[in-house]
Amino acid sequence: MPEEYFYFIGELRGLKKKEVDEFVNQFEDFFHGEILGGKKYLRDLSKGNQKKAGVVAALLGEPKVVILDEPFANLDPSTQIRLKQILKDLSKNKKTTILVSSHDIQDVTEVCERIVLLEKGKIIKDMQH
Repeated sequence: MPEEYFYFIGELRGLKKKEVDEFVNQFEDFFHGEILGGKKYLRDLSKGNQKKAGVVAALLGEPKVVILDEPFANLDPSTQIRLKQILKDLSKNKKTTILVSSHDIQDVTEVCERIVLLEKGKIIKDMQH
């Protein structure tokens, strides 16, 4: 169940169940009622819902650095917009550094202050936004 996954990650980061619940409940609109309180295992959720659960789990415990690989893939447009807002708010309000790996330059430009383009592991462009 997704809740068990969140509790496990929270425990690794020194959080109590109540703290995990409070944090996760902030994302109810992001989850669209499809993740919490259901009877599905995490592996049985859609790819998009698995992605949502993974992103929220990565944010548990207010980490200083979060690395997200293709975070907008498999998400519907309205959820992509909400995720972009979550990431912008997090980086501004919590002083969290978020590294986003993506092939979609439009998504990246909407979220990131700095964009580094790589080609075969070498930096070909480094832009402040």
